[in-house]
Amino acid sequence: MSLIIIDQGNRIQTPVKALFKQRSVDETAASNASRGLPGSDENMKRPGERFIRLDPESSRHPAPQTSGAQAAYEETSKAGKPKTARPVLRAQQIMTFPVQTITTTASLRQAWLQLEEHNIAHLVVLDDSERPVGLISRPDILEHGTDSTVTVAVVYQKQMVAATLETELSQIASTFVSYPISAIPVISEKDELLGIISRTDLVRLLINDAQVESWA
Repeated sequence: MSLIIIDQGNRIQTPVKALFKQRSVDETAASNASRGLPGSDENMKRPGERFIRLDPESSRHPAPQTSGAQAAYEETSKAGKPKTARPVLRAQQIMTFPVQTITTTASLRQAWLQLEEHNIAHLVVLDDSERPVGLISRPDILEHGTDSTVTVAVVYQKQMVAATLETELSQIASTFVSYPISAIPVISEKDELLGIISRTDLVRLLINDAQVESWA
């Protein structure tokens, strides 16, 4: 399943690139090098953890020289062995749930306290019918002040990219790399909120040496 674009609470057919400015080549390269999370204050490099660097160039390095007999043996050993298809990872396998949410009538102070309480970077904004209509993040609140009485309705991001349970993680990863998007909610066909995926979740996959197809 493809990604879903939500605008003002409604599904639209407009492509992601028409709503979100594509990141520059320099920004993308910096993201690939550092695995940083622009727009988020989360720091995933914790004590005892290490990043697994997946280097596509490594597959291009020449193999060590082997004797003709050894090379022939290796080729014979490989012959007849069926290639194992790499499993396709999907949104439902990595999403976080339950999701922390907030209403449009709540104040920015309430939103900030909720982010602090749960040590997270995003809240999904719900309308009166409890449908996800957007996101609000720490930077959004900081622009107006953490003690502000302004309501979430004034500040939250009203254009949002969402995924389904079956959306492939390679597509989600590509979206994170190409656009200034740091969280993607997962919703059902009836627009029910099922989970959320952030860049941090994908970094955790790399830390745990998971195989993300077509990463970046």
